[in-house]
Amino acid sequence: MRWRIIAPICLIPLLLCGCHAYTQTSSANDWLAGYSSSQPGHAGNAPDDIDARVREAGAIEPNLRFPARIGIARIGPSNWQPSLVAVPQEEAAAWIAAKDRLGAGFGEFVPVSPMIAAMVEPDFKPAPNDRVAAARHLMDTIRLAAARQHLDAVLIYEVDATVNQKSNPLRFADWTVIGGFVVPSQDVKAAGVAQAMLIDVRNGYPYGQVTSSVDDKTESALFYSGEAKTSLSQKVENAAVDKLVGESEGMIRKLKEDLAKRS
Repeated sequence: MRWRIIAPICLIPLLLCGCHAYTQTSSANDWLAGYSSSQPGHAGNAPDDIDARVREAGAIEPNLRFPARIGIARIGPSNWQPSLVAVPQEEAAAWIAAKDRLGAGFGEFVPVSPMIAAMVEPDFKPAPNDRVAAARHLMDTIRLAAARQHLDAVLIYEVDATVNQKSNPLRFADWTVIGGFVVPSQDVKAAGVAQAMLIDVRNGYPYGQVTSSVDDKTESALFYSGEAKTSLSQKVENAAVDKLVGESEGMIRKLKEDLAKRS
């Protein structure tokens, strides 16, 4: 007779969910009106002239009109570096459902293709340890790929999870052979965070940002804690993305209304 011991993993409902979203439709003309001709930065284009650079950075207008073609750009790890990756099937289904709920007046979501991104990626490659330059390079590549696909705006998002494991009062059983398999002596906690930013492909105008977070926990036997951490990590990531899609839908609805008021 063969004995098979099944590790008890007691899943507990999601403990905490959080989200934050905002939109932006402010006018460059209104903002630039705060300058006077005597203020520094009114003239001069030297690379180290921060006042001129600030003025230039603010001199863009919201040009998005609905219905629109909005790209979905998923950032994920590739060779240990943040990169544009294909949208997972489950997440793609969530974005398609959001598009259907937004209706025909919204337009469509279009995945930004990593293959197209590889075709238009800038030749300059930042040093692996230069995270700021790497982030700028990635954003430039995404905008170039979105432009090649003739998209109006692009929603760039990423998701991450952290997992912690801690012994609980049942840890005494870990010293026994069977206890390490069956006694739920490990408390495993995970937090998932998803973030998104909607920008104009043509001029980089930031139309909105969304952040969602999810906390969850489980209990596991010691010898199965690795599986529990992997499973819980994936669970909170999926939950965070689901919330992000919902919050992004609400953000886009508000953005559409705000832009319509400007017309």
